[in-house]
Amino acid sequence: MSKELMQFSILQPLSDADLQRLRQFGRLRSIGANCRLIEENEATTTVFFLLAGEARVFVTGADGREATVNVLKAGNWFGELAILGDGLRSASVVTSTPARLLVIPGPALRSILVRYPASMERLLETLGLRIRELTETVRGFALGDVYHRLARLFGELAIERDGQLLILNPPPQREMASRCGASREMVARVLRELRKGGYVQTSRQQIILKKSLPMRF
Repeated sequence: MSKELMQFSILQPLSDADLQRLRQFGRLRSIGANCRLIEENEATTTVFFLLAGEARVFVTGADGREATVNVLKAGNWFGELAILGDGLRSASVVTSTPARLLVIPGPALRSILVRYPASMERLLETLGLRIRELTETVRGFALGDVYHRLARLFGELAIERDGQLLILNPPPQREMASRCGASREMVARVLRELRKGGYVQTSRQQIILKKSLPMRF
């Protein structure tokens, strides 16, 4: 467990004794996909360390539509505002795949971290990064159309393999729509036009970006 916790930069300065204390304070959970971990606007003070699997962070509008604001993978941790004090959750979090997590009460975690200036500095760095990421997401929703938001998502997901840009195991269109703040029908339409133009080749296993996407759609 100590080795697993070392993947979280905020915990790296801690002594072995304090890592053991965290394990005693916390609770290890192994859960399936589509499990709700945090509910938007609920009052909880737990912090989650994602040891394996993936999770999705989203907000829900008054009309019930969801907008994904982040995707978390093993090595990410969330619920960090609980370290700073009580308050309502600003977003919901649900697992996208089976996952393993260490769940720690925020006050217990704070009581240990305050003794480590390096950990508190890394907490501030994490908060700054989250704010920048959220700013970019909001900017995309406010200033970009669906096509440009989808193109940006492709850029985030794509990897290079054998000279090709690929998105392996791409999210379903419903999830793409949520992450782009759009309807599934609009995402399907954009993908259809990109296929017609020879820009992408799609399957359930992968999306191949065959050439640079156009500046305008």
